[in-house]
Amino acid sequence: MNILSDRTRLVFPVFAVLAAGMLTAACDNDSGPTEPPIPPGYVEVNLAPGEELVVTDPGVVNRLVLPAAAAGTEYEVVVTTMARTLGFSPMELQIGPVAASAAAVGGPAGAAPALQASSQPADRLMTAWRSGQTAWDQSLRELEAPMLPQIRARAAAPAFGLFAVPAVGDTLDFAFSCITQDDFPNAPTAVTGIVREVSARAVVVEDTTVPNSFTDAEYAEIAANFDDPIYNTDVTYFGEPGDIDQNGERVVLLYSGGVNKLSESYDEGFIAGFTCPLDLGFPGGNDAEMFYLMVPDPTGNLTPGAGDSIDKEDVLRFTDNTVAHEFQHLINAQTGNGGAQDIWINEGLSHLAEEVVANALYGVGPGMDLGPDELLATPEEAEIFRKWHLNNWFNLAQYLMAPPDTAALLNAEDPLDFNTFRMRGAAWMFVRYVLDRTEDGTAGEAARTRALIQSAATDSRDAVTNVFGIEFNELATDWAGMLVIEDRDDVQADPVLELSSYQMRAIYESSVGNVIHPPNGGFGLHPLSRSLASTSNLDAELFTATGLYVTLSTGASVGRTQLSLVDSATGAELDDSVEPRLVIVRTN
Repeated sequence: MNILSDRTRLVFPVFAVLAAGMLTAACDNDSGPTEPPIPPGYVEVNLAPGEELVVTDPGVVNRLVLPAAAAGTEYEVVVTTMARTLGFSPMELQIGPVAASAAAVGGPAGAAPALQASSQPADRLMTAWRSGQTAWDQSLRELEAPMLPQIRARAAAPAFGLFAVPAVGDTLDFAFSCITQDDFPNAPTAVTGIVREVSARAVVVEDTTVPNSFTDAEYAEIAANFDDPIYNTDVTYFGEPGDIDQNGERVVLLYSGGVNKLSESYDEGFIAGFTCPLDLGFPGGNDAEMFYLMVPDPTGNLTPGAGDSIDKEDVLRFTDNTVAHEFQHLINAQTGNGGAQDIWINEGLSHLAEEVVANALYGVGPGMDLGPDELLATPEEAEIFRKWHLNNWFNLAQYLMAPPDTAALLNAEDPLDFNTFRMRGAAWMFVRYVLDRTEDGTAGEAARTRALIQSAATDSRDAVTNVFGIEFNELATDWAGMLVIEDRDDVQADPVLELSSYQMRAIYESSVGNVIHPPNGGFGLHPLSRSLASTSNLDAELFTATGLYVTLSTGASVGRTQLSLVDSATGAELDDSVEPRLVIVRTN
């Protein structure tokens, strides 16, 4: 049991927290003549507006009592689980007036929030294309996993001299790695390219089958943009890549129509670019740190999955964003120790890469509570947001619309086969939240992300615990609570339930909200609304760290309310392996 000085976290045994004043045991059951007594073994939760309680004991989450309430009283309740199993944890939150016994509250069942399908975003090319990209990324991470020891050994091997750095106009031959003709029958097996630009950190190559995809000036700008902010920011946050091709730590950016052709193997969306683990020291690869990137397709003939033409401006938005994202994967594969190799956190870090490159362009850092006034005030700022931030906020919106239906911080892929947008949104926001919780500034949080990648913990959640000095389960529970409390004018919650880098609700409620979360915009998390005076049961099947969100309120004075979180199949106390959590915040 641990009682923090500024908040209360309830674990076994319950009696250790009675002195904190937020809980009252059922001792003499003398609550006055007009109130039914607290059932034996139950505890009463006494919170002032703005206070919160986290309950983690399976034997206590099923026997809580909220005190008699005046009109206007309101609570936000978040049900979550920290189970390590790859499956749903079925549970039921029972709500109702206190009875004279400890019997489970009965009543009509209330459905958990239904999965809400978002309508097509207005900015189709900045969002819908990700369906093909995320599926392809998933397959690459699975291909990469058994190769990691050899990739890291190859990257760490000493170099014996610098190979010749290519010059503009040189012809280079590449295998089109990671592509099988079974999966992508019309993709090339090899690419011949012309070097179009060489900078301090980039070798930009154009596939000879798509000549003059960009002008000389545009290729020079691509290389300069890779040097800074992409390379500099990613290296700051994630570490130095290897240099297995010994070209002075330059990375090859190969623009090829072969990437466009990959889209025909997907029902929708397309692939903007990727990095192939075979290139990092395996037969069939190129022995080079490199990215494969799509080219402009004004006729739409090269990219059937896009369903429309793709111009230069579109490609530069997609590919810059993709390179920042994929560069984290490359660095992680070459230099990591395993702690951040689990797919969920690996993807969360790559989406963080998109965010922090954007913030380098804005000239801002973490902990600045950025909102529409800072991110969208000018056309130039809006374009940075659209290019770099939009995907993350779109993905998070998908999660917020249906958190109980999402596998968030454990699985590699969504078991409901909906999409991985919402999983990536959750993983990104979790990484952002735990970084904000330390409030170390850019240098401090970059040191932590590098430490995550370098952690030798075999489990990503253990790595998070080790790096941040706070148990993963506590961080994930507070993160789930933060999502419903953050940026609310009517709540003065503890800082651990707040996000210090962004005004989350304000961003969604701004003009960009109609792009992220159509058709009506706004904040996507809508808790179920239940009365403190009514009886209802709410069923949920949750993956680790996902949440069932409920607002409890009353328009008139009511007596005590009983809360019981139980196994939905048996009505019994939840098993310890479920590791249930209840976050209760009094908001009014």
